[in-house]
Amino acid sequence: MDEYAEDTGQNGRLYNREVLNLLFKYVLRYRRYLLIALLFVLFITGSNLVIPYLLKTIVDRFIFKQGRVVEFLWAQQLDRRLLRGLQRLGEDTAFLYQSQLKHLTQKEMEKLEGSGILSGETYLLVTPPQLEGRLGEKLAGLLASGKAIRYGAHLLINTDSISEFTLNELLALRQADFRNVLVYVLVIVGVLFLQFGASYVQIVYLMKLSQLAMKDLRKDLFAHLVTFEVTYFDQNRIGRLVNRVTNDIETLNELFSSVLVTLFQDLLMMLGIALVMFFTDLYLAAVVSLTYPFIILFTIVFRIQVRNAYRIIRTRISELNSFLNETITGMRVIQIFVREMKNFQNFRGLNSAVFQAQLKQLYVYAVFRPLISFLRWFSIAAVIYFGARGIGLDRVSYGVLVMFIAYIERFFAPVQDLSEKFDLMQNANAAGEKIISVFGADASHEALSSDHKSRGHSRQPRDYRFLGDICFEDVWFSYKPEEWVLKGISFSVRPEETLAIVGETGAGKSTIVSVLSKYYRHQKGRILIDGLEIEEIPHWRIRKNFAAVMQDVFLFSRSIRENIILGRPFDQDWFDTVCRVTHVDRFIRELPGGDMEQVMERGVTFSAGERQLLSFARALYFNPSVLVLDEATSSIDTETERLIQDAIMNLTKGRTSIVIAHRLSTIKHADRIIVIDRGRIVEEGNHKSLLAKKGIYHTLYHLQFSNLV
Repeated sequence: MDEYAEDTGQNGRLYNREVLNLLFKYVLRYRRYLLIALLFVLFITGSNLVIPYLLKTIVDRFIFKQGRVVEFLWAQQLDRRLLRGLQRLGEDTAFLYQSQLKHLTQKEMEKLEGSGILSGETYLLVTPPQLEGRLGEKLAGLLASGKAIRYGAHLLINTDSISEFTLNELLALRQADFRNVLVYVLVIVGVLFLQFGASYVQIVYLMKLSQLAMKDLRKDLFAHLVTFEVTYFDQNRIGRLVNRVTNDIETLNELFSSVLVTLFQDLLMMLGIALVMFFTDLYLAAVVSLTYPFIILFTIVFRIQVRNAYRIIRTRISELNSFLNETITGMRVIQIFVREMKNFQNFRGLNSAVFQAQLKQLYVYAVFRPLISFLRWFSIAAVIYFGARGIGLDRVSYGVLVMFIAYIERFFAPVQDLSEKFDLMQNANAAGEKIISVFGADASHEALSSDHKSRGHSRQPRDYRFLGDICFEDVWFSYKPEEWVLKGISFSVRPEETLAIVGETGAGKSTIVSVLSKYYRHQKGRILIDGLEIEEIPHWRIRKNFAAVMQDVFLFSRSIRENIILGRPFDQDWFDTVCRVTHVDRFIRELPGGDMEQVMERGVTFSAGERQLLSFARALYFNPSVLVLDEATSSIDTETERLIQDAIMNLTKGRTSIVIAHRLSTIKHADRIIVIDRGRIVEEGNHKSLLAKKGIYHTLYHLQFSNLV
């Protein structure tokens, strides 16, 4: 996989079924939380849909309470849509609200008016209290002149006569309507409070669900990572693997919690708005729907442009990150060779490339958002224009106009947020593909779970300790096909024997140890430990019996004590003995915090020799049955070498030991020495016998100690 594909995914797609399958595999483990969250999503969506409809009802039924008088006997024959807007006035008379007149055609209205079934005048329906004084006199005059009609508690006032009333008189006439408006407002407030509570519960359950799912995903991904053989880590950067377990999983979390659920809610809301608008007023809904093709077109173009811009940005950021990592890691070399200004110039160029790529994406957003905003205001303006014409023709009510404007605002809000969602979806798609690539990589034969199972089914007891009888029989190994590093290696190590392996760099010394430690699998031959083939022995059992001291000592950012015991139970007596035998106590005593002194990252505050002694103490505290020293005495001064040689003598007592060393002074007392050359054993014996052969070992020894011979 190339650098871009590794950093951004396969092709910058917004949708990947495998990524969604991976995500929902973990989400559906907690389907109870998901169902609860979705139920509250439905409630929230419903409340968002009902509030504009309640506003329409307030406007049509209590504010602009206008309509026509109709014969009730005829009205009973109407369809349900008209009956819903009917107010019974008397036995033979009913009031048809103006908002329902749209269901009658112009010809039907003219025919009904001509036959007297429907009044030609428009009236305001009020339910006034007992009125006296000037207002009562004015109403009496209107009733006498036929400009007002009384039906029990209801009063119909011709709309042409409303201007004859003062503001206070209208307020007095509309007291009952205002009380109803207050009731509806309280209902809306109640719905908003319920919506707030539902949103809180939905967010809590959704966040809990996503965190539980991501916790499981992190656990499974880490469990899978630790089953990989060392070859996988040789071929993949550690920083990227760390990123998979942390940042990439968090990006998937954002995809679920901030995109998928809200996208479902947004789509549900938009569909609900469209349906309500078409069922309420087909005429105005058709006007609004004229913008739908443009929304789809702009969204598709935006998606393509954003995807291209995203590709460029991720590529440039990847280049910048690689350069930063290389620069910071190699800062000492950069400063030694006075490369600061040159690196700064290179950084400035990469930084400018990122800036230009970000600008291209910004231009795409700068076009898309105003376009969607334009479509929103265009829809509102079109609804106002055609709605006003409809009001004049009794085809549209004021409440419908208010409802449509509110719905348009709610309809376009999710479209406006698509820009942020697209960015999150692309990031999550790339992150998910990279996580899937880790899950899809070949692990070792024994996964973490199977290792645990093998502890109960192995032929050996759980606390089995190796005797240390090791045998290589015609072992061949290659890192790359047919490029053999080990060629027919055969040797044996008896229990508690010390075997030294020497040879030139690249001869295959460390590879022997790696294959024996089961970091890599040999292709030919057999490796036996205590008579069992290594393939039959679980990884964990080998790790419990092997301890290695490497040339490059890794220390954790913890205390010295924690670095030595490394999670095992602390035994003060054994700890003191280990520190004394490995001479670690010499410099620990001089530290302000003693063995609780905190180690800086990778132990940079300690010398190479001190780090090496700490690694010896760690190995001895582990008390292994097989000890591996892989060039553990290189890059140290003479005095420290003397301490290390003494520590090695103490370490190798009572256990099988394999020592790889360039400094032959540390292996003179080995029971047996084998010499490796180009992947083959060319000499074998003890120190004296090999010197007597005057072969490769003799040459290596005299190159190091010619001044002493």
